[in-house]
Amino acid sequence: MDRRHFLGVSSAASLGVLAGCASPPVNISKANVVVVGGGYGGATAAKYVRMFSNNTAQVTLIEPNAEFISCPMSNLVVGGHTTIANISTPYDNLTKRHGIKVVKDMVASIDAKQKTIRLASGGSMKYDKLILSPGIGLMTETIKGLDKANQEGVTVQAWKAGPETVLLRKQLESMKDGGVFAISIPMAPYRCPPGPYERACQVAS
Repeated sequence: MDRRHFLGVSSAASLGVLAGCASPPVNISKANVVVVGGGYGGATAAKYVRMFSNNTAQVTLIEPNAEFISCPMSNLVVGGHTTIANISTPYDNLTKRHGIKVVKDMVASIDAKQKTIRLASGGSMKYDKLILSPGIGLMTETIKGLDKANQEGVTVQAWKAGPETVLLRKQLESMKDGGVFAISIPMAPYRCPPGPYERACQVAS
């Protein structure tokens, strides 16, 4: 068997395996689709559900924030190489460009049997298909004193891009030359493994 024949056979075999792993197509035409969470995963899913349904699916995005702020690239804000505005996008762009309904709220509970979502504000919402992409929550209370220190602005972690990212940049600007900037890296697994090292480089620059 020559190299060309081998590559052809192996490619065909790979395609067969991938085809076997593929999920059966789901008909989302005219479906009522609810997406929980407006990060990279949720916002992208909401957009493409609308597109793949030829804009016939009713898509609702539930997200507590008014705009998306990119965690990737946020270390550039810390380093003073860009602004928080440059990595922020209003969620109403999804409404204007793709006809997605955006509800500024949080989910309190989900009844999978009744296909119903209860919102933190007290309302409820029905769905045909549900996509969960809520992101992470920070458990600062698990380290003694950290939650209180964060609330008082004594420590700033900025693991979720937003106001703390801007505050951290301002604190760096007010630091005297030769001051100490301390980073504590948590035990693995943790969000964005290269993040602390990227941040150290940005601070040093």
